[in-house]
Formats: sequence, structure tokens, C-alpha cells
Amino acid sequence: MAVSYPDIIGEYTDNPERFETGGLQYAGYFEPAKIAPEQVANLFLFLQNTLNVPLSVIVKAEPPQTGGLFGGGKPMLTVQEPQFQLKLTGAEAGLLTLPVTTTGNVKEGVHNFSLELKVTSEGRGQTIRLNQGQSKLDRNLIDSPVGLNLVSTLGATFTAKSVKKATFPLTIEGKPTPPERAPRMKHTYEIIWVENNAEFYNQAIQELNTRQVKLKNELTPEAIYTTLYAESVTRFADTGLPLRIGEAITLAKILTYSCQYFLNSPDRYNGLLVPMWERALEEGMDTTHALEVMRTAGYAHLLKLALALSFGLVAQAVGRQLWPLHERQAVANFVTANVESGQAIDPEFLYLPLLMAGTYISPKIKLEGEDVQHSLALMKKARQARRDLFLDEDMAQANQVFDQIMKKVLP
Repeated sequence: MAVSYPDIIGEYTDNPERFETGGLQYAGYFEPAKIAPEQVANLFLFLQNTLNVPLSVIVKAEPPQTGGLFGGGKPMLTVQEPQFQLKLTGAEAGLLTLPVTTTGNVKEGVHNFSLELKVTSEGRGQTIRLNQGQSKLDRNLIDSPVGLNLVSTLGATFTAKSVKKATFPLTIEGKPTPPERAPRMKHTYEIIWVENNAEFYNQAIQELNTRQVKLKNELTPEAIYTTLYAESVTRFADTGLPLRIGEAITLAKILTYSCQYFLNSPDRYNGLLVPMWERALEEGMDTTHALEVMRTAGYAHLLKLALALSFGLVAQAVGRQLWPLHERQAVANFVTANVESGQAIDPEFLYLPLLMAGTYISPKIKLEGEDVQHSLALMKKARQARRDLFLDEDMAQANQVFDQIMKKVLP
């Protein structure tokens, strides 16, 4: 079986513009993107080796300089170590973090910080990753795949441009603001993917391909709903948030809807199941029963997908996206991590966005023998029982949105 090597950069940044030098592909950005003089910004540079042989990389920083008719400009930004070396094994991906601060010569404005990467490979090697890609993900509901563990199977949309140097913009604005304590200015490099990771990834794909017919018979909406209802009741109780019956029904429905969103699309199918199987195989679990894999190793992945989809569904219901991407990503990460570890979670994170979206799609997931209007009435009753939750000023907008959604589905 031919080994597949997933794109890694797209899991961390959605920027369609990448750079390539000597078999090394990279993309990056400053965080924060705007600082005051004397503050520090980190340049996050995601790297991936597109060859199956090791690479040696000399990184040379070239800060922007003040202008002058006769040259002799002075640097406006600075790093602790202007030149250093990295080594990547075959197929490796990693994150280079380069702290950057200002000098006394800095002026307000947008400044381009340049990096020159000189790359040497050990032998010719074979190309294992392409310099362009097209995502299979429909952006109507999920507008960014970052952090959702989808890019490895659904791909990323990008083009890598072959360059000698790459530039990254940083905005300087405001009065000088010295940091309260001396910042760490040493660069760091963290490995985020190695060739050995391909083993379980490829094994998961192969196993799922050979079991497609069986999986279709096993992963029916009713079976998924029943399994996820019971699992969700247990998991949320473990966080100190016992679900009322209307909440449990609605949560199980949005999780079931999220499964169907991926399972019913040949393009999206692997985005749901491959990460579940990959984790199960890594942990040495028995993968014979699909619902058991979904309930255990796969629950966190599904929950995070459901959170991302739920924000998209709420936006669809009200006609616009109400929350910026970074807030939505923070909520998805927080809820998933806390539910997975059994840490405390407030009811607001259950309602926004999961139960809002679950209410909106409830009529679309009609289970055998179910009275949808009765299910919605139970959700309405559960919400009324948490009246104090919606008295909070921060939840006022969410309350109005929920009212709007409820009126659409429950006359």
C-alpha cells in the first residue's frame, strides 16, 4: 500500500499563501499582529518537509530598516539570534516561534520582516507533499478548518510560491510600552508531526475503506442518536452539568446531524471517521464496533465538529455570523477539552451554540416514533428552568437569538 502524507500546515493556519524553498514549505504570521514600541510579537512559522529525506535549514532574519537617500538605514525590529540552523527529518512538520521586538529607530506603520531560508537536503529524495492543494470542505457552515483535525483527510486550499525570501507584516502603533518583565527572546522549534505518525493515519484509511458497507449499515441515524444520547448524558454529568431531558435530546440531535453532515457526503466522509479510527488505533483499542469507537475515542472529535457546525447553523438561522472566528474557536477548544477531561463547564457553553443549533435542526432529524414538537417542547421547558442563565448581560444577545430560532421551529 502506498503511504500517504497529510498536509499539516493547514491544520494550524488557513492562509492560502505559502512559501517553498528547497523542499521546505512554510507559512506564518505575527501574534499579536500589532504592537506598541518596546513590546514583543511572536512570528509563528509553520514548516513542513515535502521530501522523504532530512533537511538542514539555515534561517536568516532580515529586519526592516529606516530609509535614507544614501542607504545606511538602521534596523527598526530586532531578534536575539539573527541566524540559526534547524534540522528536519523526512516528512517532518514543526513550529518555529521567533520573538521579535522593536529598536529605538522604529517608526509607526506596517513593517515587513523578512526571512531567508537556505535549505540543503540529504540526497535527492522523493516529493511526498504537493505545492498546491484544494480543500474538499464546504465552507457554507464551517468557514475555517483550523484546529478541527479535518485537513489531513479533506486537504487545504493553498499555493506554495517558490521564493528565496519571505516577508511577514507587523504593525507598530502607539506609545512605547516597556514590558513588565524581561521577555524571552530565544527562538524555539517544536516538532508537531513526524513520519511515524503516518502509520496509524494510513491504517485508519485502509480499515475504513474495507468496511464501508458494514459501516453504512451500522452507522444509521437512530443508532448514532441512541449511542450519543447515552454518552452525552454521562459525559456532561461528569463535568458537573447534568442534562435535563430536553437538553439531552437536543444535544444528541445536533451530534447526530453533525455525523450525517459528514457521512452523507463522499467528499467529507473521511473527515469524520479517519481521526476517530486514528486515535483508537494509537490507543490500541478494538475497532470492530463503529459505534463504540465513536462513543469513546471519537467523541471529542465529533463534539468539536458539532461546535463548529453549530455556529454556522446559528448564523444560517439568523442570516449573519454573530461571533468572530477566534471566539468561536476558543469556545470549541474549551468545551471539547473540558468535556473530554471531565472538568467543570457552565451551562452557557452548552446552549451557545450546541442547543441553539440543535433546536434549529431538530425537525430535520426525525427519529422513528418521535413527536418532534414534543421534543422541542421539552427543550423549551429545559431552557425555562435555566432562566437565571439568560439574565446575564453577556447572554442577552444569545437569548434573543434563541427566541428567534424557537419561534421558527415551534409555532
